[in-house]
Amino acid sequence: MAGPAIVVVAGFTTFYLAQKNAADLVSDDYYKDGKHIDIQLHRDEEAVKRHIEAQVLVSPDNDAAKVFVSGDFDSGRPLNLVLMHPAKKANDQTVKLQAVQSGVASGNKHEYSAVFKPLPAANHWYVRLEDAGGTWRVEDKWIVSQGNALNLKPMNKLLGDQASGQN
Repeated sequence: MAGPAIVVVAGFTTFYLAQKNAADLVSDDYYKDGKHIDIQLHRDEEAVKRHIEAQVLVSPDNDAAKVFVSGDFDSGRPLNLVLMHPAKKANDQTVKLQAVQSGVASGNKHEYSAVFKPLPAANHWYVRLEDAGGTWRVEDKWIVSQGNALNLKPMNKLLGDQASGQN
């Protein structure tokens, strides 16, 4: 009699753990996401046209960053740094960047700072820089074990030959 009772308890325990640690890998609204793919690609195309690139330097404690942005963008408009966990949407953060007092850093790079909640441990994160108006974006995958610096560029691989023809 103990065998079936243990299996029932193990089943409920497994169900509880699966619910508590569920990954947010599946979208709730496929149709809505599909409609917005074209809009998202347009943002990458706009970043290519404007030659927008950024360098992000994340603090050792993973709770702040310095961001250097170059290209043809309105530095007076707000910019957002988006940190996306690879599996848990609850860990995603969108942070409004604060312009550093001096304005333009070296060359044509504008310097910004960001402070955010400490990032939970993960092998990698998806990092995006975008204007608050949704006109352009640059992004890349940050592999944490490779250091706390990453370069963000438009998603040329999604745009294919069209992007390379414009350079």
